Amino acid sequence: MRAHVAKIFIAAFTVVTLASQAPSARADGDVVKGNIAGTVGLGLLGAEVGLLLPPAFKLQDRWWAWVLFPTLGAVAGAVPGALLFDEGSPKPAVTVSLLGAGMALAIPAIVGAVALKNKRDNAEPEYEGGAVLRFGKVNSRWGVPAVGAAPVYSAAEQSKFGLRQRTFLSLPLVSGRF
Repeated sequence: MRAHVAKIFIAAFTVVTLASQAPSARADGDVVKGNIAGTVGLGLLGAEVGLLLPPAFKLQDRWWAWVLFPTLGAVAGAVPGALLFDEGSPKPAVTVSLLGAGMALAIPAIVGAVALKNKRDNAEPEYEGGAVLRFGKVNSRWGVPAVGAAPVYSAAEQSKFGLRQRTFLSLPLVSGRF
């Protein structure tokens, strides 16, 4: 366990160090060609569609399908995006919207693919408390997060300090048992 943490720390440190030493991608007077937001957004959307294909075609037990289909979907979205989006065309609102949609639909696509896989395997979905990504001693899995809400202040704190009640929202993303 400690060896894995050390490797992750070293890799992150290396990436940060190399990124800080990289030359600037844009200097005064340079023109940036293409529109990366639209390209990445379409790539994400393609990968999300590809993630739903293995259980849709009853290939949920094949590891290669879980790698191949999202990869092909990402390429099928990113390549046309790189070729179609020139500087200033379309408007940045369109390309940033595509990027936002790709990012916003990532977790629903993952949860949907796992739910479809469980349905194909005739397994009951697991609704136990936990996070979206759950690590365990034996395996890791995706799940439905245990969303929780609670009041921030007690009644005594509200009356003593004159506070308005606020609500604390909890949405766990990663949990584990080691």
